[in-house]
Amino acid sequence: MNFGEIVLDRSNNIPLYRQLVEHIKAAVAAGELSEGAKLPPIRALAATLKVSPITITQAYDLLAVEGVTGGQVGRGTFILAQASTFQASNSALIPLIREESPAYNSAASWQQELTSHLKPTRVAEFSRLTQAAMSRWNGPAADFISLTSGSPAPELFPRSRFSRAMEQAGQSLENEDDSLLQYGPPLGDPVTRTWLANYLTRFEIQANPADIMLTTGSQQGIDLIARVFLGPGEPVLVESPSYTAALDILEQRGISWLPVPLDKDGLQIEQLSRLAERYHPKLLYCVPTAQSPTGQTLAPERRRRLLELARRYNFLIIEDDTCNEFYYEDNRPPAALKSYDTDGHVLYVKSFSKQIFPTVRLGAIVAAPFLLEKLAEAKQVFDRATSLPLARTVMKYASSPGFERDLKSICSTYRTRRNAFLAALEKELSGTGASWTHPDAGFSLLLTLPRSLNSAEVHQAAAARGLGVQPGPVFYPSASDGVGMLRLTFCDNSPARLEEAARRLGQTLRELHSRRPSPARLVSVV
Repeated sequence: MNFGEIVLDRSNNIPLYRQLVEHIKAAVAAGELSEGAKLPPIRALAATLKVSPITITQAYDLLAVEGVTGGQVGRGTFILAQASTFQASNSALIPLIREESPAYNSAASWQQELTSHLKPTRVAEFSRLTQAAMSRWNGPAADFISLTSGSPAPELFPRSRFSRAMEQAGQSLENEDDSLLQYGPPLGDPVTRTWLANYLTRFEIQANPADIMLTTGSQQGIDLIARVFLGPGEPVLVESPSYTAALDILEQRGISWLPVPLDKDGLQIEQLSRLAERYHPKLLYCVPTAQSPTGQTLAPERRRRLLELARRYNFLIIEDDTCNEFYYEDNRPPAALKSYDTDGHVLYVKSFSKQIFPTVRLGAIVAAPFLLEKLAEAKQVFDRATSLPLARTVMKYASSPGFERDLKSICSTYRTRRNAFLAALEKELSGTGASWTHPDAGFSLLLTLPRSLNSAEVHQAAAARGLGVQPGPVFYPSASDGVGMLRLTFCDNSPARLEEAARRLGQTLRELHSRRPSPARLVSVV
């Protein structure tokens, strides 16, 4: 293939990097690029096409996500064995939902000509991959096992207790002053914030009600922080891999990523220190307990060192805490990062969606007064104040003895499922060359595939066996970093289904390995 003949149409609404992806996929489909063909280096191709290296990087990342290419450290980017099965007009350019109303002709609609300023999101890719997996399964829907959701188990939802709490919250509002039932203060209901200040002491956080702002879930909290404190091009440290929704939120701000790798004890502090020294980042986003997607926990000593670095280089830290209550080891989880914070570097973000159920959109930010003042000002632009009835309902339920019993029971169930899944992986994946993280908390683990396999082909082959797995690239700031990874969740399946899921995954890996020919000679494209 002569890459110099590629023409990118700058007047087209389709981004240049997506146009390049389609050219490469068309060349693969036509046989112009075969298995093992090497794509040009990023800077060389950028110079050839007269575009930014970022455009080429985005194109190569998307090709990796779709399973067309794979990277080899120090050698480059190569076409994968199954790439020819991908069609040129892949869903990367097709909306996730294409249901047309009889009243509109979407192909000719003026709406198609509107320019969207939303960057491509991992959340949309996540949903597309999940739908694609289920569509490849020909058996009964009930027999399909999904390890992709990351959602709490619905059979454990405290429906009756929460309903009673709603009634109690309604009764408590009957005697409130009318002013509280107006739009309310920007920080949220003072009564709920007072209760929350006491609740957070279980994580060794000492906060006054004035240090807390209620939010409509943790994602709003992260979004508010990004809107207020991040500008285009500013360097941001992030765990690699990380939580998809947070990556999407931060990326919409046009920031520059500084990925920090993980090991069994969490963030690699020495690498973070080198990045901070060189780039002077504005902010770090991290999930210290129940890290998403690995399930690992940042060691206490590293927490202390992280705060020392934040003070030395004056960067903010978003501490995202959604699953601290679901810690599965015998010892207590380490104290929250915020508990080490003496001078306002940490913005602690909390959510109750996993502890109750996801439609309970109540969260909070705990931050220094100056930072909270700016965030409260921004919140008034978007939704004035968080729902008072919802805040009171969560407070009524979460301050009851029933809540603590529910938490203990749910945590015990999740621990049993985690243990069953880990044991099943040990049994069924023995000898495959796969490895995986040991989740101390949370809902998921990260599996590293054998070097001969990539996540896209495993995703497709597993789906044909009735198993949904999530390819790793959607969890990385740079998608090409996760082509050998799978994120697997375990909390919303029974031990028996998890054991069957591990069996199907083991069969998938062995089948793909048996079909793999001897190492193919890598052909360089000139």
